[in-house]
Amino acid sequence: MKTTNPLTIEYAQKIRPLVSTAQKAYGAKTQNTPAHRASREYTQLLVEFVDKGGSLMELATELGVAYSGIRRRVFTANVPTVTNGTARVKHDPETIEAAVARVLDAKSRGTDAYHKQLTVEYYENNISLGQIAKGLGISNAAPLYYGVQRHLRSTPRPASL
Repeated sequence: MKTTNPLTIEYAQKIRPLVSTAQKAYGAKTQNTPAHRASREYTQLLVEFVDKGGSLMELATELGVAYSGIRRRVFTANVPTVTNGTARVKHDPETIEAAVARVLDAKSRGTDAYHKQLTVEYYENNISLGQIAKGLGISNAAPLYYGVQRHLRSTPRPASL
């Protein structure tokens, strides 16, 4: 124990058993794995700790974890998980090729049309942007996700998206 603050000691004892399991959580926050459950509990305890006036810096030192990591957990605790609400499905090659053709056609009509079509393929047609990137000859789908986000920010989002 490095601190004498009773609140820090109390929460360090509650959080310490969760840390190693919670740090193994990766991927979507909505998964129901032991690591994700531990991560959610860890984050909730951190939020309670801060709400009671606890010092994250002191707790980080006590737990031997990065302050930036626990600070991020607290600040993003109430940020909703971004999802289109549907699981990805494996499409046949013809469906992917048709989507790529629609995206290429839209790209020839301009940036706005291109980004709109990417958004349609991702949200409405449920096609992975990674698969579209491969079809376009792009090694990384990050620019496509950027295009989708740019389109969503620039237009009101319909209830179906």
